Amino acid sequence: MARRKGKAIDGGSGDRSRPRKKAKVATQMLDAETATPAPASEPELVLPDSLDSSSATAIRDLLLARRGASLVVDAGQVQRVGIQSLQVLLAAAQTWRADGQNYAVRNPSSALLETIALVGLSADQFLFEGSSP
Repeated sequence: MARRKGKAIDGGSGDRSRPRKKAKVATQMLDAETATPAPASEPELVLPDSLDSSSATAIRDLLLARRGASLVVDAGQVQRVGIQSLQVLLAAAQTWRADGQNYAVRNPSSALLETIALVGLSADQFLFEGSSP
């Protein structure tokens, strides 16, 4: 153990001076998954132009906040789609269907449709507006 300006420096695993970021992130994700959110007053959720992997958690949280009420998701601005965000949208369609709530994706962009086809899924699985469940 070295000393620096009168303070002990412990470079080993016993150094607890810094909080662990991973534990905090995992706790936040767990809280969002287990919370029972109140239905939001907004009946429509407009998706951003980029649904990359970094936005999947935020989209999931927005959807969870609207669970328990009818929802229309506007996907007209989507230009980039990551697999994680696609999984979130598919899970939302399945969740709303299982809950017996109205759910539809309106105005799916060509980028969204192409990504769905590329990964071998059916557009019907995402409950696009006008498609039959």
